[in-house]
Amino acid sequence: MYVAMPAGKSAAPEGHVNNRLPTTMDQAVGKRIRSLRRAAGMTLRELGEAVGVSGVQFQRYETGVSRVAASRLMAICDALGVQVDSVIAGASSAEMEQMSRARRIESAELARAFNAISDPTHRRAIIALARAFAASHEHPGAADDQSIPNPATSLNEALSSEAK
Repeated sequence: MYVAMPAGKSAAPEGHVNNRLPTTMDQAVGKRIRSLRRAAGMTLRELGEAVGVSGVQFQRYETGVSRVAASRLMAICDALGVQVDSVIAGASSAEMEQMSRARRIESAELARAFNAISDPTHRRAIIALARAFAASHEHPGAADDQSIPNPATSLNEALSSEAK
């Protein structure tokens, strides 16, 4: 038995991916629909009735708990008088903004952790490791390319050069 849980988490057995759970894009589409509904001055119930769902179900769409099927998305856009691509484009930019926010949080966390390291050897090793990961990410699939450093090798080299 699989239970859909908020935020894309699943109660499915380990190793099984439930591809039917809402994603961050589904949540972003829901937020965009909510914004457009409010701008149109419609209630959940009114828009739900216009597209054939209950106000409660419509709230599930807007909060990203339930995925919006393509046919339902088209009906929602018709009822709101907007193009489907405006909902998707608005949602994808919101998703990108969310990812940028998450990245800023991660960067701040990394900076705090890095600044807490007092040993300069360890700091240089972390910098070498980060550079190696960045280089290997810029050239995916180039693991055999000798010009792209292996992150593990880079770390070992940085640590061994400091030990000398």
